[in-house]
Amino acid sequence: MTEETETPKATTSSAIRKYGLRAALALLIYSAFGFLVLPLVVKSTLVAKLSEILHRPVAVEVVRINPYTLSVQVAGLAIQEKGGGDDVALVDSLDVNAEWSSLWHGGPVISELKLTAPALKIVRLSDGRFNFSDLFDEWLAKPASNDPAPAFSVNNIQISGGKIEFDDQLLDEKHVLSEIDFGVPFVSSLPQAAEIFVEPVFKVSIDGSPLLAQGKSKPFHPSLESDLALDLRAVELARYVDYLPIRLPIEVVSGALDSELKLAFRRQDDARSTLVLSGRVAIRDLRVKGSDGSPLLSLRGLEVVIGSLDPLNGKYAVDLISVDGPEIHARVTRQGTINWVDFFTRELAARGKSSPPATAGDKPPAVEWSLAEATVSDGALRWLDESHAEPFNASIDGLAVSLKKLDSQGGAAAEFELAFGLQAAPWVKLDAFSVTGGRLDLAKREVQIDRVVARASQVLVKRAADGRIEFVKPPSLQVVEASQSDASRPWQLTVARYTGEDLALRFEDSVMSPMVLHTIDGMKVEATNLSTEPGTTATVATQFRVNQKGDARIGGKLQLSPLDGELNVVVKALDVVPLQPYFTEQLNVVLTRGQVMLAGDLRVQQLARLGGAAATDEPGKLAGGFSGQLAVTDFSAVDKVDSTDFLNWKSLSLGRIDLRLNPDSVAIGEVALSDFFARVVISPQGKLNLLQVVRQPDAPSGAVARKAAEQGGAVVAAEGKAVAPVAAGSQPALPVKIGKISLQGGDIKFTDNFIKPNYSADLKRIGGAVSGLSTAPDSVATVDLRGSYDDIAPLKVAGKINPLIATPYLDLQADVKGIEMTALSPYSGRYAGYAIDKGKLSLFVKYKIEKNQLTAENRVFLDQLTFGDRVDSPEATKLPVTLAVALLKNARGEIDINLPIAGSLDDPQFSIGGLLGSVVGNLLIKAVTAPFALLGSIFGGGEELSNVEFDFGQATINAETQQRLEALAKALLDRPALKLEIEGYADPDSDPEGLKRARLDGKLRALQSEGLKKGDGESPAATVAPGSKEYADLLARVYRAEEFEKPRNMLGIAKTLPVDEMEKLILANSVVDDNDLRQLADRRAKAVRDWLLAHQVPAERLFLLPVRLGKPAATSDDGKSDSPVAAAGNRVVFSLE
Repeated sequence: MTEETETPKATTSSAIRKYGLRAALALLIYSAFGFLVLPLVVKSTLVAKLSEILHRPVAVEVVRINPYTLSVQVAGLAIQEKGGGDDVALVDSLDVNAEWSSLWHGGPVISELKLTAPALKIVRLSDGRFNFSDLFDEWLAKPASNDPAPAFSVNNIQISGGKIEFDDQLLDEKHVLSEIDFGVPFVSSLPQAAEIFVEPVFKVSIDGSPLLAQGKSKPFHPSLESDLALDLRAVELARYVDYLPIRLPIEVVSGALDSELKLAFRRQDDARSTLVLSGRVAIRDLRVKGSDGSPLLSLRGLEVVIGSLDPLNGKYAVDLISVDGPEIHARVTRQGTINWVDFFTRELAARGKSSPPATAGDKPPAVEWSLAEATVSDGALRWLDESHAEPFNASIDGLAVSLKKLDSQGGAAAEFELAFGLQAAPWVKLDAFSVTGGRLDLAKREVQIDRVVARASQVLVKRAADGRIEFVKPPSLQVVEASQSDASRPWQLTVARYTGEDLALRFEDSVMSPMVLHTIDGMKVEATNLSTEPGTTATVATQFRVNQKGDARIGGKLQLSPLDGELNVVVKALDVVPLQPYFTEQLNVVLTRGQVMLAGDLRVQQLARLGGAAATDEPGKLAGGFSGQLAVTDFSAVDKVDSTDFLNWKSLSLGRIDLRLNPDSVAIGEVALSDFFARVVISPQGKLNLLQVVRQPDAPSGAVARKAAEQGGAVVAAEGKAVAPVAAGSQPALPVKIGKISLQGGDIKFTDNFIKPNYSADLKRIGGAVSGLSTAPDSVATVDLRGSYDDIAPLKVAGKINPLIATPYLDLQADVKGIEMTALSPYSGRYAGYAIDKGKLSLFVKYKIEKNQLTAENRVFLDQLTFGDRVDSPEATKLPVTLAVALLKNARGEIDINLPIAGSLDDPQFSIGGLLGSVVGNLLIKAVTAPFALLGSIFGGGEELSNVEFDFGQATINAETQQRLEALAKALLDRPALKLEIEGYADPDSDPEGLKRARLDGKLRALQSEGLKKGDGESPAATVAPGSKEYADLLARVYRAEEFEKPRNMLGIAKTLPVDEMEKLILANSVVDDNDLRQLADRRAKAVRDWLLAHQVPAERLFLLPVRLGKPAATSDDGKSDSPVAAAGNRVVFSLE
């Protein structure tokens, strides 16, 4: 039994040994094949296949396979350039560890895939292709496979110590990606791995800049849920910007990129996807140039903190944008384009041409965006405008911007602040400008700012020699087609408070030569509630200094839209001298001092558009006014020629000013001029300085101008230019009202250098008022002015005037009393030929203008005018001036004459001075040529005082002659300087008959007297009445006594004849010769003399001249020729000495 039992045991052992041996052999064969044969086969196959696929020589040092662990190691893998040469790919070792579970998973399951020290050399050739482009061309040409993804699972994927060398021959650049470490826990398409995250890790050093990428993904889950974290450090942007898929129109010179980004992708059940980017991106030391090499941008740092960017759903949220030290260079080219816009629009235009047109299905989702915070610190902007002939540079420095809570939904207003300094030499300099408490409401389109502050600004404005204003010109940009107008609410800006400190303006005016400079400095501005919102009223206040002397303050309420302001304006000590150059070419005086003061309220208002046919106001037309006061004090102007004082005053003030615009009107309560001085000078050439103050161009003569005006033509001036006649104004007169014009403490010095010796006079203490000037048709102003001539003769002007109405009205009286005439001796010597020893002059004038008709009285009163020595003057009159004075001077030594004038102001040849000169001239001529007419106008009797008439043949003074002699005696007694020459005349033609009759009357009276002596009758009459019995008796007695041959009868006895026959015979036989006539003329002259003597005329002033026969001669009115007197010679003729 023992043997039987042992035999089966031996058999079992043998079987075991047998199978064991077989297994060992199989294992040996498997091992030998796996360890020895298979590596050779794999190596050979791998080299062949890779060389075939890559079309490049491939070499492998060794292949190691562990058939038991299913691990494979490929060491020393090398791939050469196509056609041989340098190695383009090297791998120290490739380790792959497979799992036996691959057998039941239906696909490879790799527990580890490790690539150690791979090295790859990539070359971009000069034609833009790569050294492996042929492989891509081949692979891309193959059709895509529609087979389902095979089942697989690869775990523990590792790449360590990798390196990529990139030789860019196109850009002549070389890049090295070293220290490449890549790890992926697994990648699997097996169903049980779909819910497991793949979490890859990637590290690399790019040209020395480290990059870390970590992520997790479910690549085979329907949601494709994936997350990627990408960390970059100090990536030099300049080396990689050219590898972007699009060609940037800029050049990145320098810049280092850091990032900590996370990218998350999700596919929702509704097929919507989200791709969310978050994290942080930072750029340091960035410098960018334009394609033309000009600088565009530089900054010390840029940091962007991204909350979430979901481009697939149009949602963008940025937590922070922080820019440190940006410097932006913007330039407007000569063609009118902006460099930034030009660079990018050209690229966008190029891309737009290649982009396919959008379809209806491409409608992007509504965009929602938000920016939690943005800051800019120490920023700068460099602006260059080359679009004009003269380039313009401007710089903004110290730019600081803060922006918070800005989003597209407009749920809440964004907050912002701003600060910068501006330098645009030489035009603008602003040391500091800041905005604080700003709020931006995109939904309401409103910007609200708590405070704006501007400090230390300087602005320069120039006026060129040709009159052009030179300042910062807006760029001349290319015309761009305007987009459709936005019908939404316009943006509104509100500033709660604006403060300006130390602001200045400089104005250089090169129109003047030399250049004139005006400055405004020390300006302070305070404004509250400034807004473009219609109807919002702001409060403003400003003060500044003008030309370093004058102070100005302006404050009040101001509405910007529509414009409406009520401002109080105060100006003090504004110097007028800097304004001198603007009128120095037009004036012959120089302003040496003067200050302007202005205080009042200014109102300006933009009129609203009026509707309807009756609308007359244009949109934007302004209305308003000014009410207040204006004063010019301490004013002085001197003559340019000799620098003597011309005009000065202590104060000229205009009070209660009320100026209105639309409708226009001017009202001034009071104009007051005090302590004023004026110098009136007649030059040696006879020109009055008052008329020379304003330089006048050569003007045409009055006659030429009048003729041209009548013909409606033009006047040709001395320069040959036509001066068009001025048409009568069709607009209504501007309403003007001046309550009162007052003068006080005036002094006017008059000097006549034309006369030799020179004459001077002084009007002092000029004062008074003109009240009630107005353009109202029925208004009349009252005038009351007083003064003193040389502190001796009082001057007064009083009356009523209105020079402002269409037909001026004037009713004035003026008088001056007691002017010492010795001061006028130079005039009397030059024009009268005599000096003045003594005398006083008083004037009284009265002028009235009504309905363009002038009536005037000019009364001249000379007291004790006494001429002195004769003066030889070629301009002296040839008329006997002393006689004229004697004629005009009364017994008290006074000359009192009235010179009335009248005329129409509508007469183009009307001149008050001309009329007055003509009247005075006629008066002097009349005094010499018709002295008795002059005396007659004074004392009565008219021109008949030059002679007295007698009855023919008579020397008896009748009633008419006595009346004339009474007037003559009165004149002689009132004119003691006059001497009267008496010249008796007898008329040979008419006086003989009268003389005969007188003889007959004498004989009759003699016979009558004889009868009276005998007591036969009553007292005789002056003549015996013809026709009476007495006359006939007396005539018969005379007839009988006559010795001439008488008619006789037949007896020889004298016949008794009728009375008339006796008269005829008596008169016919009476003989009158020249001696009888001379005696008659002598009796006449003596009769006049005796009458005058009897009436108190001194004998020493009466002179009898030789008698004359015939008709006296008289000088005609022109004083140049003699003409016979129409009357007979039965008279006595007078002449004066």
